[in-house]
Amino acid sequence: MSIALGDGTEKIFLNAKGSGSDISADLKAFLHLVTGEKAVGEFADKIKSAVVEVKKSREWRREYMTLEMKMRESLDKGEDMVCELIKKLTEDNRSEDILKIAEDKELREKLYKEYNIYRN
Repeated sequence: MSIALGDGTEKIFLNAKGSGSDISADLKAFLHLVTGEKAVGEFADKIKSAVVEVKKSREWRREYMTLEMKMRESLDKGEDMVCELIKKLTEDNRSEDILKIAEDKELREKLYKEYNIYRN
């Protein structure tokens, strides 16, 4: 099966728990590592060594924690925006739109603008 994404690149989708046998030993070892299973081989050993080195790095840890904090703040802000929108829609007796915004991102964005709800 192929999916045309229209960006001129080739994408490969892998199922780490799949049962396909037409993949290389290195890729199989990588997928075992991803799922927490035991992986053997030179490639798997290189990945394990790289992970150990990264875990030792204070700089990497700091960058990771900073990224995690930014992601958490962004999620919190998104939740705040949705809650504010739900309150405004409730005040305006637009309960039918509350259900719609759960699945329609375009409508949600339109209503954020309508009610002047923005990310800071």
